[in-house]
Amino acid sequence: MASTRRKYPNNELLAESPQEQRFAPVPAADEDGRRFPRFYFRTLATATIHPVPVLGIETQECYVLTRDLSRGGVSFLHPKKLALGQRVDLAFQDGRELVVRVRWIRQLARRCFLIGCKFVALPD
Repeated sequence: MASTRRKYPNNELLAESPQEQRFAPVPAADEDGRRFPRFYFRTLATATIHPVPVLGIETQECYVLTRDLSRGGVSFLHPKKLALGQRVDLAFQDGRELVVRVRWIRQLARRCFLIGCKFVALPD
């Protein structure tokens, strides 16, 4: 018996709404109750995902695709669910590095999670 996998259009997992696609890179929304406006921000970053002491001891390094950015944080797509409060170090192609903590998680597909993070610090 062959299993059927749902195929997603290229932009379905990347954009939140047609409005966001149409107006990128302007703020995603003005009236959504956020402290800072979000901006469309699609780029690859190298993520160093630190373990949660209770759940594991291995640090994972992988690529993630960012989705949007604000003065308070960044969101990215990842194939596994992370833990709230988990530390992630992000390194970008231009040499910039950020330390963030997971604040919220939303499952978009079977193996696709949108991870919302708050900026913690710039690495030493």
